[in-house]
Amino acid sequence: MAAYRTGKDLAALREALAKYPNDPQVTFEGATCPWFSEDERRPWLKAFEQAAPDNALGYYLSAVDDLKTGHTEDALRELAGISGKHFDDYTQSREQDDVDAYLSAGYSSAEAQTIASASLILPQVSSVKDLGVRLVDLAKAYQQAGDQNSAQTVLQMAMNVGQSVGTASSSSPVLIDQLVGMAIQSRALGAMDPNSVYGDNGHTVQQFLNQIDQNRASIRALNQQVKPLMENLSDQDWIIFMNRRMIFGEVPAMQWVVNKYGQQQ
Repeated sequence: MAAYRTGKDLAALREALAKYPNDPQVTFEGATCPWFSEDERRPWLKAFEQAAPDNALGYYLSAVDDLKTGHTEDALRELAGISGKHFDDYTQSREQDDVDAYLSAGYSSAEAQTIASASLILPQVSSVKDLGVRLVDLAKAYQQAGDQNSAQTVLQMAMNVGQSVGTASSSSPVLIDQLVGMAIQSRALGAMDPNSVYGDNGHTVQQFLNQIDQNRASIRALNQQVKPLMENLSDQDWIIFMNRRMIFGEVPAMQWVVNKYGQQQ
């Protein structure tokens, strides 16, 4: 898999799929490979679900494919059966395997981590975002048809997707996952009555939207703080930053940079 990702070697991917057709991470790559046709990817969607039955991502990928091909009821059945499943897009393990590949090729630790991070392709991100968009659009169609119960059910499905991705990705090495989770939730909440109560804590839809906006603003502010500081990192601190990013997530790693280097400005 590392050979496929670092060298864009489709032969390596096809060899892995032939040898390990029941491995979750192998079937994940087959289901999301951007260089495969839709017909070549599609069989691996179900294979991924079967290989990782407790991972919500497989059901999300199958559901968005169903919605794209007009199989709405199949998509809703996929999403109705994922309660209690965790979300894992394998970003951490995929990136670490690529780091190991670059290290074995003679790159320094800093080089290996930088290249692996910068070059890792995340095709699942656009698919999950597309799922959120399509679910909200479907809910709006139900609303226009006067079917409020179906609309609320589908909007809750969209919220579940956003919360699943956003919560699981809060410790992800890539910040985009967390932002996509927030974007899906905002889109779903935006299709609800802002004054209605949502959830068990008595907060209104608008209050939830405001909290998401505050979280995004905090992340943007942190990112603006970090950008000018990154060029000051020593090689050793760059390695520490990349390790902390891998272990704790991108936001905590950026906070570490600000705490250490922000005082030096």
